[in-house]
Amino acid sequence: MQLLDKINDNKAYDIVYNFVEKYQGKFPADLLGELSRLLSIKYKITMDAMTLREVSQIIWDKIEQENKLVKLAKLERDLKRDTSSQDYYCEVCNVKLPKTEYDYSMTNFGKSLCLHHQREKRASPHALKLYEAMRKRGVFCELESYNSSKHIDIAVRDARLYIGIDGEHHNLDPEQLVIDLMKDEESSKEGFATKRYSLKEIDESLDGIADALTEVIKQRAKKFQQEKFFPQESIKNF
Repeated sequence: MQLLDKINDNKAYDIVYNFVEKYQGKFPADLLGELSRLLSIKYKITMDAMTLREVSQIIWDKIEQENKLVKLAKLERDLKRDTSSQDYYCEVCNVKLPKTEYDYSMTNFGKSLCLHHQREKRASPHALKLYEAMRKRGVFCELESYNSSKHIDIAVRDARLYIGIDGEHHNLDPEQLVIDLMKDEESSKEGFATKRYSLKEIDESLDGIADALTEVIKQRAKKFQQEKFFPQESIKNF
């Protein structure tokens, strides 16, 4: 538990958690070694690959236990639920929910949540911070959006821009890097630019990033509003 506390205190938890969630208890030895070196060099956490495997397994066991508890809680609620007609409301904002939306929320989150708060529940802390900072600046954007099969941390459709918030493993894991490049290429073909930020950049420069994005989004949105069509040639990296 002391090692887990140390990882959390050093802001490395997101990286380790994403690694555990991706490999679901089947941790490749070579990547454990790479992750161990990353923790040592960047976060000053000394942990050999064997110990890191044990810590990762503890985190994975917790994830599995939480998933089991959610399913059991849903079963209990289903057994207690009145079969007569009833209304459903978001536990956070009290907006009325359709039955299908309520059922999905209970199955996946164990709570009655509207779509907006379902997205907040799924979002990483860093994506949520940037989303909230942009919303405060008047930017209309979507948190935890999807396009075809692609997951998007933040989408600004008026500006044809996708924003990704990535852990260090996105740069260190060749498999993940190839996946990211393919997703960005697909988005470009669909007319959307992609801007990616690291967890460290969000931690250290949140306000500056939000200010810069707000200005760029205004420019892009204005440009696309003036055009009848959106040719791919007009999508440029920035």
